[in-house]
Amino acid sequence: QAHDSLTPGALREAPPFAAMPPAPAPDGESGFFAGFSSSFSFILVTELGDKTFFIAAIMAMKHSRCAIYSGAMGALIVMTFLAVALGHMAPLLIPKVYTHYAAAALFLVFGIRLLNDARGMAPDQVSDELEEVEAELGEDGDDSLEPLQGGQRRERAGACGLAPALVQSFVLTFLAEWG
Repeated sequence: QAHDSLTPGALREAPPFAAMPPAPAPDGESGFFAGFSSSFSFILVTELGDKTFFIAAIMAMKHSRCAIYSGAMGALIVMTFLAVALGHMAPLLIPKVYTHYAAAALFLVFGIRLLNDARGMAPDQVSDELEEVEAELGEDGDDSLEPLQGGQRRERAGACGLAPALVQSFVLTFLAEWG
């Protein structure tokens, strides 16, 4: 019976979606926990074999884990702020209808591109991500390390007192996120 009162005039006078209470999760979980767990698991699965994963893993084998973690997290934080700023500003500069169509078109284009890449791969072919990362890192990045002292490597401070590995991790992660 609630649907009987929906007329075109009533739809125009309806409150915006932001004023509507969130719908309860169908399985009884709280909305936040369900959203958090599904987002976390989706991101974990999709990012596991990504370039940024290999960059951090390979660099952490050669340099201080703390410096590599700090550089990679710093780059990801900067990229997140840039994405949020762009996502906030795009609808202000371009009408929302066009941003929705552009987002749908980009998802479609990148989805088709990924499917074509997957179709063209041999069944036993491993992703080229690891080889690309190893080529980008090269073997010449160890000149900033002092010899082992007490079982730990110590890095010399570079420009502005930052460890060169931290800067390299930041730059490589930032550039890998761009594509």
